[in-house]
Amino acid sequence: MNLYLRLIMVLAASLRRMRLTYDAPCITRFRVWPHDLDVFGHMNNGRYLQIMDVSRTEWMARTGVLTAMMDQKWSAVLGGGLTRYRRTLKLMQSYEVHTQLVHWDKRWFYFEHTFVDLSGRKVAVGVSRAALRSRSKWVNTQKVVDQVSPGAQPLPAPDYIRQWQEIDESIFKQAGTTPSQETAEFIEVTS
Repeated sequence: MNLYLRLIMVLAASLRRMRLTYDAPCITRFRVWPHDLDVFGHMNNGRYLQIMDVSRTEWMARTGVLTAMMDQKWSAVLGGGLTRYRRTLKLMQSYEVHTQLVHWDKRWFYFEHTFVDLSGRKVAVGVSRAALRSRSKWVNTQKVVDQVSPGAQPLPAPDYIRQWQEIDESIFKQAGTTPSQETAEFIEVTS
């Protein structure tokens, strides 16, 4: 099944599902189709990232973030991700992705995506971060949060998110720039 078709089906189903608060997990159900497989007969590792995108979109729809994005003409930008694979998913196997917002800072929303098979076993766990942009600048995350849950404060960052941020800082230093410089540019254009 084409990924766009999956996205449309998930969004259509989300219209019939209960609205979620920003801190509640969103459970999205999928099945492994032939085009999801790699040459070894299990779901391709790149497909997990695409499924995380679809799951995050359902979370945005059910929390009201997607409505705010359309109203404000914002677009979503993925800023990175990490995935840990524990088991394989085989052809026609059903599974769920539990997507939950775990933290946000001035620019990024951090999500955890847990892939679970129907027996309840964790198949993979991924984390991702996403930001929103208007046409010319980054949108401050608190502005987004206030659209869907006025006054909500950031969730404390789990240790693994802080460690990821430190690793990210190291990678940027190797490349000759730092996330701090990006943050300064971000604050400058949104002030």
